[in-house]
Amino acid sequence: MTVGRSIAVVIAWVFGGATVAYAQSTTALLLCQGSGSVLESRVSNGMEYDNKTHSYNKSTNSSTTGRRPFNGAVNVEIAGNSVRMRLPHEITPGISSARDGWFTLNDVFVGEREITGTLKLNTVNRAKVRIDRMTGQLTLASGFEDFDGACTKVDTNSGPKF
Repeated sequence: MTVGRSIAVVIAWVFGGATVAYAQSTTALLLCQGSGSVLESRVSNGMEYDNKTHSYNKSTNSSTTGRRPFNGAVNVEIAGNSVRMRLPHEITPGISSARDGWFTLNDVFVGEREITGTLKLNTVNRAKVRIDRMTGQLTLASGFEDFDGACTKVDTNSGPKF
């Protein structure tokens, strides 16, 4: 074997190994459709008109807090131990830590049966995330919002749907 051929074999082996490593760390995309709820506050102000004095003499204020339901979809991108999520606009805070609409999952655990972690939505709001890899169920919960969805893997090798 000549020196030139030996170098070519070494280069092919090095690049071949890189190809195999890349093939093992492919990116998986999930689409999780479901429903959730967000914390919502409502404030009402009113005044009472007195017909005898022909004036407004009482004002009333009331505040209520409740949960507003919504339907939506979460996109999940899994690349090795890195997981990012694109959330429905109902649970995305106005000021958030998202980059181009994607939140990075922190404290990630990617196991054979589940993926867990924490989403930092903004400075005060963190949500716990769990994806059951056996059932495809996604659960996202914090004090301000929650979401449950059924995930399906997106086949990126197939052609466009329409």
